[in-house]
Amino acid sequence: MMIFNRGASFGLIFPAMIYFQVLLTLLLIVFWGKDKRAWGLLLMSLGGILNIVERIFLGGVRDYWRIPMTSVYNNINDYFIAVGFFQLILYFLWKTRQK
Repeated sequence: MMIFNRGASFGLIFPAMIYFQVLLTLLLIVFWGKDKRAWGLLLMSLGGILNIVERIFLGGVRDYWRIPMTSVYNNINDYFIAVGFFQLILYFLWKTRQK
């Protein structure tokens, strides 16, 4: 089954969403450029860019993987963002211990 999501996470819709998404993705790319070891930022940027492309060309994002035991659907782009987020947490924990 595939869900067509015109909103953001969990179907949340707000004005100027696409502009906010583009700005956030650009910021992630800038921060990644300052510290290439934080490759989670790159994964999050990739997921964001792919979501933006779908939103521009299709008017929304196609969510096709259901999270087991829930009614929540997501796509590979969401997993890129989630894995990038977890890598970023681990990276900052590692970086803090190095000091």
